[in-house]
Amino acid sequence: MYIMDAIVILLVIIMRSATAPPLCLAAGAELMTWKCSNNRTSYSPNSTYESNVRGLIASLAANASSKSPIGFATGTVVVGSGTDTLWGAALCRGDTAGAACASCLALSAPDVALGKCRGSRDASAFYDRCLVRVSGEEDFLSSRDNTQVQIMGSSKDSVVGDGGTKAERFGALVAYLLGALSDVAAFDNNGTRYAVGVVSSDGDGEGFVATTTEVVRRVNGMVQCTPDQAPAACRGCLQGLVRDMAAAANGSIGGQINAVWCRLRYEVWQFYDGSPMLRLVAPPLSSGDPKGDGTRGRTNAVTAMAIAIVLGVVVIVLSVFTILLWRKTKPKREQLHTKMKRMCITNVSAQANEEDDHAGSSLLFDLSTLRCATSDFAEENKLGHGGFGAVYKGLLPDGREIAVKRLDKASRQGLKELKNELLLVVKLRHNNLAKLLGVCLDGQEKLLVYEYLPNRSLDIFLFKRHEDLMSELLDWHTRYRIIYGVARGLLYLHEDTQARIIHRDLKASNILLDGDMTPKISDFGLARLFDSEKTTTITSQVVGTLGYMAPEYAVLGQISVKLDVYSFGVLTLEIITGRRNTDVFDSVEEEPNTLLSYVWDHWSKGTPSKVINRWLQQQAPENEVLKCIHLGLLCVQENPSDRPTMLSVLVMLHGEASSFESPSKPAFIYKSSGIDSSKSYSKGLGVQRVVANDQGSTNSISVSDFNPR
Repeated sequence: MYIMDAIVILLVIIMRSATAPPLCLAAGAELMTWKCSNNRTSYSPNSTYESNVRGLIASLAANASSKSPIGFATGTVVVGSGTDTLWGAALCRGDTAGAACASCLALSAPDVALGKCRGSRDASAFYDRCLVRVSGEEDFLSSRDNTQVQIMGSSKDSVVGDGGTKAERFGALVAYLLGALSDVAAFDNNGTRYAVGVVSSDGDGEGFVATTTEVVRRVNGMVQCTPDQAPAACRGCLQGLVRDMAAAANGSIGGQINAVWCRLRYEVWQFYDGSPMLRLVAPPLSSGDPKGDGTRGRTNAVTAMAIAIVLGVVVIVLSVFTILLWRKTKPKREQLHTKMKRMCITNVSAQANEEDDHAGSSLLFDLSTLRCATSDFAEENKLGHGGFGAVYKGLLPDGREIAVKRLDKASRQGLKELKNELLLVVKLRHNNLAKLLGVCLDGQEKLLVYEYLPNRSLDIFLFKRHEDLMSELLDWHTRYRIIYGVARGLLYLHEDTQARIIHRDLKASNILLDGDMTPKISDFGLARLFDSEKTTTITSQVVGTLGYMAPEYAVLGQISVKLDVYSFGVLTLEIITGRRNTDVFDSVEEEPNTLLSYVWDHWSKGTPSKVINRWLQQQAPENEVLKCIHLGLLCVQENPSDRPTMLSVLVMLHGEASSFESPSKPAFIYKSSGIDSSKSYSKGLGVQRVVANDQGSTNSISVSDFNPR
């Protein structure tokens, strides 16, 4: 038995040395660490169990090396008595296959059977390019016990400077990379459950200084799960390791955590073969990111304390002033405010998180304050006219700039929409969602107060014909950030809130832009809470915007998260082409094309680059733009089940278009008829109407105008 085992291992090593670079293989097969456990009785040297260990590893090496594209195998050996039975699993790194995989695993036999873990009935050996575990526990494979061994990389150097804040920022950069790679690996279409990538610190501009005085500007990462895991299980396994790494890394410029069912690693040098699957740039520092040295931090703490004290005094003074002003108001106004308080405080604050218990009192704005802030809603302060009302810029006495949405007095849906927006937005906290500051209900006046975003809405820039403005603010990098940010915001609404929220009116005019052109999804007045246990429900009131509505929703009233995915796809194609979805395009057919049919025609003919905005063609990487066109077409497919989820959309934005499925024909809801896609739309079971944003008028249209193909 021993002789046969030795022959198998020797043959595998010979195959390995004949087909792969010996230097690389030698490095990859060096034992890095091991884990021995004696939960059960130990076995004796030269016993049947030891022979089974070596035989099982030889079998795992042969089986894993024959698997493509990832070397992975599980197995069992039943020789001798019941206590001699053992189970095993072996995994090779994603860039190590064939003979190299077999060699790495075969060389683990002496380490497990004769080395540090000799006598242990549960042993794991971890190498740079492979890992193996054998166990006498019969539930080893089914329980997925994730024995972890932590190693802090190939270097003991750490990031230094700024009183530890540099190390914190470096750790955040590592977590950002590994988190993105975890999504890519878990949801890859080829099932390898393996991803490598690199993140550049260009967003910081300075890099990070290590203890060796080396300036670190790039971090490489690798994550991997066993390929037999479901996407959610893989992602959960990796996220656990990312958390463990963040807690233990402490600024180290290299580190890894190896477990049997998943593993991850990061280094400042490229330690894997091939090109990165994912290339990221560090996100820009937010105002809350740590900066400066320890002294500056202490100064900031003192300053913050002083500001808090001053603000406390101001709040007390304002509270007294508000009480006095409240008593002087007319009885009718007092009744209206009391009604509003019951509606807002009871229905909104009670549903908010405990840490936002103070939100109810701060939600109420006085009408006189908002009139003063907007110069009595002066025309020169008007930012635009959105769904159900105009939006004005304002300046509060404390210096804050605000945007005030003044709902149309004639709108029957105004009060209902206002309450919906309050119930939803007050609980939402995300960088890609517009922040609601408060509300005012006074007689016929119904107003929502938002944070002011200086660049207003996406449609203002997207559909401008001024090339200089487009080149300055809507370059390809900015457009891609907008697509990515909107996708993140929708994913938050669909997956990360207590109840799924479906926006139902996602469009360019509802994407607001801050000073850095970061997108913020706004106008939740039409949003609908959705039971997370259901996939589809039916509504008798269809509301939204023509051109952005999915066919199953516009015609049948079916609601699911896939209708937001459809709107996102339309928006993505608008961002790429710079054209509205209802613009008329020349066609070889008798009837003119709208945007979706225009893009599909060129896609099916193999000429998708012709739909790209003329200015983008001059400065954008074509493969990235074509990837977004591909993604947009996947999102607007007629069958809702064929459309990806927003989580899949984010994964695809990280990945390569070559792994995407081919899109089917989009759902062309209606033929071009000159209808303005900026108009909000609502229909009951028998009557439909369009509410024009510029005039607030209501026009009847017929259900028969909608002909899904």
